[in-house]
Amino acid sequence: MTKAPSTLEELVAPMAKRDFLSALQQRKLTFLRGSDPHRFRPLLDWEALVGQFQRGEYPRGLADVRVVRESTNVHPEHWLTKNKATNRNQVDITKVEGFLAEGHSLVVTPIQSYVPPLAALSENIQAQLAEKIKVGVVVTTGTCGAFKLHFDPEDLIILQVQGTKRWKIYGPPVPNPVIGIPKPPPPPETEPLFDDVLRPGDLLFVPAGNWHHCENGPDRSLHLGIFCIAPTFLHVLKGFLSQFMAEEMFRVPLTRFENDEELAQLEARAKARLIEKIQRLEVKDFLSESDKEKMSATP
Repeated sequence: MTKAPSTLEELVAPMAKRDFLSALQQRKLTFLRGSDPHRFRPLLDWEALVGQFQRGEYPRGLADVRVVRESTNVHPEHWLTKNKATNRNQVDITKVEGFLAEGHSLVVTPIQSYVPPLAALSENIQAQLAEKIKVGVVVTTGTCGAFKLHFDPEDLIILQVQGTKRWKIYGPPVPNPVIGIPKPPPPPETEPLFDDVLRPGDLLFVPAGNWHHCENGPDRSLHLGIFCIAPTFLHVLKGFLSQFMAEEMFRVPLTRFENDEELAQLEARAKARLIEKIQRLEVKDFLSESDKEKMSATP
C-alpha cells in the first residue's frame, strides 16, 4: 500500500527539496510528472471525501464548501439536506453527484483539519516554510472547469489524485498579488505559457499571479491544492495598526471637534505617536509572533 507523503521532501520527490524551495522563492512554474499514479491517494480520494460527508464530519461551516461551474455558484439549498439526528445542514452527496454529472465542480477549502494525513503534511510544510498553509480539494465531472480564467494570490501546489485535468497557464503573471488588490484585465487566451494534462501522481507548482484555466478529462477528476500564504509588509502593517486600538487618541471621532485647531492638535499627536512606533518596528519580531500563531492554530 502506498504511504501518504508526510513531509515536503516526500511530496516533491524525486525533485530535491532545495530545488523546489528555489522554485518557490523565484516563483518559477514547475511541473513534475509522477511515476506512481497512486502516490497522492492516501492523502484524500473521492471515496474518503464521500465518507466524511456521509458521516457529517465535514463541513462545520458551509462557507467552506461550494458547488460551482465556471465561477458561478449553485445556491446551497440545492445540495444540502437536514440531518434529522443533529438538526444540522450537511452536504447531500446524492444531490452533489447530480450536479457533478452536469459538469459542476465540488470545491472544499480548507479541509486539512479534517484529514489526518493532510494535517500532518500541512504542519510539516508550514514549519519548513514559516508560511500559513491551507489545503483545498476540487472534484469535477465533465469538461467544464470550476472557475473562469483567473489567478490566485497564493502560491499553489497542485496534486492530481484521480482522473485527469488539462491546465492552461497564461502570462504575464500578476506580480506579487495579495487578496484585495485591483484585478487587472485577463490576458488573451492565445498562446499559453503551459498547456498539459495532469494525470494521477503529477505535481504542478503554480506561482501566485499566474492566470490559469482548467478543462476536465472524460472521467471524474480530483485534485488537491496546497496554498502557501507568505506574509508581506501589508500583513506587518495590519498587525502594526491593530496595536493602536488600545490608545484612546486614535478612537476620538474626527467630526466632533469645535474648531480646526483642536483637530490639528490631535493630528500632530497621532502622527508623532505613529512615527515613534514605526521607528521601533521590527519585521523579525512580527515574523516570530506570526510563527507562534500559525503553530498554535495547527490541528
